Amino acid sequence: MTTASELAAAHGFAAAFQALRELRSGLGDPQPSDLLRLPAKFRLEVLGIDSTTNEALADGMARLWELVDDAPHEEAARLRMAFNFGREYGDLVWTKRVVQFAGEHGGDEKRLREKVDHDILQLLLRTREAAEKQPEVPAGAGSSGLRSTVGRFFDQDYVRNSQEFVDAWSGARSVAICGFGHNRMLVSYSSEIRALLRSGGSLRVLLQDPHGQAVLDANFRSSTPKASEEDVRHQHMAGLATLSALCRSAGVGSVVVRSYDIVPPFTAYFFDAESDGVAFVWFWSWRQPSSWRPGFVIRYRDDPVWFSRFYDQFSAMWSDEELTQAVRVGLS
Repeated sequence: MTTASELAAAHGFAAAFQALRELRSGLGDPQPSDLLRLPAKFRLEVLGIDSTTNEALADGMARLWELVDDAPHEEAARLRMAFNFGREYGDLVWTKRVVQFAGEHGGDEKRLREKVDHDILQLLLRTREAAEKQPEVPAGAGSSGLRSTVGRFFDQDYVRNSQEFVDAWSGARSVAICGFGHNRMLVSYSSEIRALLRSGGSLRVLLQDPHGQAVLDANFRSSTPKASEEDVRHQHMAGLATLSALCRSAGVGSVVVRSYDIVPPFTAYFFDAESDGVAFVWFWSWRQPSSWRPGFVIRYRDDPVWFSRFYDQFSAMWSDEELTQAVRVGLS
């Protein structure tokens, strides 16, 4: 069973995940009647299909297209290839579509298939009430700022992660994370996290207490602030579900998690912070998509003072027993 399948099961999406994967098989190009293969609850609550009439199924198909189009740009492109809506890729079967897409965009075909599975899971996760429906800035918004001094400094997109961020996972022996719920990133980098754990590396995670007040305060500031308290708490439990599933998949329990009931000052990922490390830091925005979060990278060898400034904050929060509490995740 793939990591994405394990994560989908951990989040209660096993049936919907498998059904959506099946829609990409063969030539893809699912028709409205194919939606009847999806779980009834998903058809009703997510796609709004309340009957089996042609009209209801057509409306449901339009909603599925909308969910794909609302995905971050790179994910949406892979999903359109996978489902082959409207025969955009002609009569190529799934395996041949992967070959063509990999040839056009670069990358390993096996890794591309894994990414599509994770894209399907991310699509499902975004259907939850408290989830961020459109984490990416609309096409063209703010692009001119990249030429400015500020734009060149804040060059780390939280949704379209840089190749530097992706590469930082390779060969890392320790990763330390602080922020909110982390679930989207944990799912996106689940393969890298599993490889880290299996190689004997360590992962420390600071996240918001799903049962505390701060998750509700964070929801008020988010781009989707209208969810119920129950939905918000359930959404923040998702990160813990992902971590537990990754521990089971890796077969080791070397993940240490602590929670805090605060709105953290930033989100940060520290790679090998105790040696010649690199940190990626993002601030938060008021009710704007995640791509608008100002993010930057700090290398210890270039900026030891500023690297230490942020890592010391992480360390202080981590070790403050009045602020944080241990959270059990593991093999049980």
